[in-house]
Amino acid sequence: MKRRSTLTLLASLALPLLAIAQAPPSQLAAPSLEATEEMKVFLTQNNIHSGQSPLLKMQRILDALYADDNAFTYSASETLNAEQAFQERRGNCVSFAMLFVTLAREVGLEARFNQIDYSPTWEEINGIFIETSHINAIVTVGGNQYVVEGLPEYAEVASRSRNPVSDQRVLSHYYNNSGLLALARDNIESAKAFIDRAIEIDPSNSIAWQNLGLYHFRQGNRKDGETALLNAADRSSQSASVCYLLSQYYEQTGDQAKAERFAKLGAKRSKKNPFFHYKQSRDALAAGDLKKSIKHLEKALQLLPRYTRFQLELANLKADLASEDSLARR
Repeated sequence: MKRRSTLTLLASLALPLLAIAQAPPSQLAAPSLEATEEMKVFLTQNNIHSGQSPLLKMQRILDALYADDNAFTYSASETLNAEQAFQERRGNCVSFAMLFVTLAREVGLEARFNQIDYSPTWEEINGIFIETSHINAIVTVGGNQYVVEGLPEYAEVASRSRNPVSDQRVLSHYYNNSGLLALARDNIESAKAFIDRAIEIDPSNSIAWQNLGLYHFRQGNRKDGETALLNAADRSSQSASVCYLLSQYYEQTGDQAKAERFAKLGAKRSKKNPFFHYKQSRDALAAGDLKKSIKHLEKALQLLPRYTRFQLELANLKADLASEDSLARR
């Protein structure tokens, strides 16, 4: 099937990376995965009903959402609930995934949320590599799983990534993202309420714990920040950035043993992420070290075999190296 859906970043350490709904907690519309009457009319008008084949229903939902006259638009700066995303025809990955899953379930599709924990996009802030997570949807049909993914840079990764997560996890991301925007805008009271709500909905959401730590550090509550980051590290076996943050914290407090331990753990986790090695490859290339760039890209391919971007760029790098060697022998 064509994959034309839309999604992006979830929550992250870096406040500028995300922007979300702006209302305070008391006014923020509670997210629901139940189809509204308007959604039901939309399905009927586009000839989408439960009696059709699953693949036809999936395709027609996507076709209807991307109709030329009112196409859904990806907006990294907004996390809207399913009803809002439907009305506005825009939103980020959480928004689109909630909207698609809501429509899909209404016509009998077995739709779930899927989380990608390593991203083709890395950020570096104050020497810390920041991973970003990504939400899309999976539809199960007769034992086969179809990933609904729209951003080109995620399409190939998404086709290989199967990490179904609960509805509660996605609703938790919804509130966590809202807390990040409030924090970025110095709306401290709302930020804390949103992030607390995210953790209440899904206490295993390490991203929310990590952002709670950032909230406390920003408020000067260093011990509370440490506790939240330790909770985040305990709940995620993959996040390197939380380890680096803890390492920085312990270095500042003079606990060198813990600083070194978390720095090593962060480095170990980073090395398991193919896109970390890809970024290292790009950095080496920018520095003029072609051989080092090739070495990192080969490692990335070991972790994510047959990934098209890696294969093409590695072939180009090796061709450049061969050309350099040929010139050096003349």
